Amino acid sequence: MNPFSYGTIVRSPYFFNRHDECRRIVSTLSGGNNLVLFAPRRFGKTSLVLRALDELENENYTCIYFDFMPVYSRESFIESYSKALIAGQSNLQLAIKAVSSFVKGIRPKLVFDQAGNPEFSIDFTENKINEKTLGEILDLPEHLASPGKRFIIVLDEFQEINKLNGENFEKLFRSKIQHHQNVNYLFLGSRTHLLNDMFNNKGRAFYNAAMLMQIGPLPQEETIDFLISRFASSGIQIGQPLSLLIIEQAGNIPYYIQLLAAEIWQYVINSTQKIDKELVIKCAEKIVDLKSDYYYELYDKQSSYQKKLLKALVISGENLFSSGYTKQFRLTAASTTQKALAGLIESGIVEKTEGRYFIADPFFKRFITRYA
Repeated sequence: MNPFSYGTIVRSPYFFNRHDECRRIVSTLSGGNNLVLFAPRRFGKTSLVLRALDELENENYTCIYFDFMPVYSRESFIESYSKALIAGQSNLQLAIKAVSSFVKGIRPKLVFDQAGNPEFSIDFTENKINEKTLGEILDLPEHLASPGKRFIIVLDEFQEINKLNGENFEKLFRSKIQHHQNVNYLFLGSRTHLLNDMFNNKGRAFYNAAMLMQIGPLPQEETIDFLISRFASSGIQIGQPLSLLIIEQAGNIPYYIQLLAAEIWQYVINSTQKIDKELVIKCAEKIVDLKSDYYYELYDKQSSYQKKLLKALVISGENLFSSGYTKQFRLTAASTTQKALAGLIESGIVEKTEGRYFIADPFFKRFITRYA
């Protein structure tokens, strides 16, 4: 079995390090504070959060994970959110009774599937969801929790609440949770520029609503040790220089490190070839080949100026709006660059961390270098 994992939530033994970040998440939430976690795509934030939740559950917290991405309306939010809250309770019947008493706009019920497993569902008692029902649902965690039974609620892809009546929903949400005494919230999402604006913009409802935490690349030495040990579990030897090369080729991004390492492992297992520099490069190129149709389509969708900017970002992601950068890469006005960059960030092609812009997918970057 391949000793590397990507594309799904990563758990032990595939998950590694982030010990300091995990401790900070646990201590912040258990200390009674809300937290917003910033990280570029593929940095493993969801895997990190779920690991922290495991520790919090061991400390007798009730932990609820809710993903805003599938939510498309107020009705779908109420249905999905209430189901997530009920699913986290040990006694479903008591929880359903609590929902019935606290939320008047819905009628919860417990049914059983063909295998006899209980399933929670709701009927709406109103034709249109009003603010009162929505507010009662947002207050539901506080009613279900108690000083001896505190809740931790993770709201993933939180920026997607913009789909639910925009800032009015934000204001209602904030007005409710700021009074919760037995529930703490962890906010995260993949569109970091939107999440950042929600919590750092003085004009937004969630300004100063949570402590801010940003996670960056994994520590290099620990990543090298991880690669060496995981390859060794299959009897494959790889030293520090080649481990470092894998990290570099994968842009030092956890998801892509595991992706490239998995491809190398598969090649070695099938060919019995030893890992060397040429093999690492060959496997990186193979990933580009496998995804080339997608990359061609992605690149072709961009405007001419965005393509030009992407070529520049392959070389440097610093001081994009300086006269020197503009001259070096033959760009035009800074305002044009800002507009093109905003589009690339919105689509997730480009990310920003520590003042530096970079192409989020290192293999797409490799594609641009090869073909553009």
